[in-house]
Amino acid sequence: MQATDLHTQLVDFVYDENRLLDDGQYQAWYDLFADDGVYWVPIKPEHTDPEAQVAIALETKMLLALRIERLAHPRAHSLQPRVRGMHVVQRPEVLVTQEEGTGYAKVRTQLVYLEHQAGHQVVVGARVVYTLRPVEAGFQIVEKRVELLNSDAFLPAIQLFI
Repeated sequence: MQATDLHTQLVDFVYDENRLLDDGQYQAWYDLFADDGVYWVPIKPEHTDPEAQVAIALETKMLLALRIERLAHPRAHSLQPRVRGMHVVQRPEVLVTQEEGTGYAKVRTQLVYLEHQAGHQVVVGARVVYTLRPVEAGFQIVEKRVELLNSDAFLPAIQLFI
């Protein structure tokens, strides 16, 4: 695989991952995560250890499965009326195509996330850093790190995934 092909695949992966979320295809999105993958929203952008520092969200694949199950449950009253989300993604930047010793790739993007429910809209800005493991079918998410622009402020309830 040539470097430009790999670069394009990494960029496309980020766009496709966000499209799955926007389309409500949560099971397909979940399948992008490695078995040891985590979804992490640190309180501070400078935090480096999700296990040792407090986080807004730190979800293993098992916890993601529980949230996705809740999103599909007909008695999830907080999701009625229907919640809709949209990710407006800046062109992803490939930071590393093969991290020394791991073979992982790192990709970063800025985005604006909008969530709408019952006439109320939430808007948050974020920088998202993906750590991706190459696999035969493409890539798996080892870590999706969402650094909220206003993580030090009052945060509204966000029902879906950023």
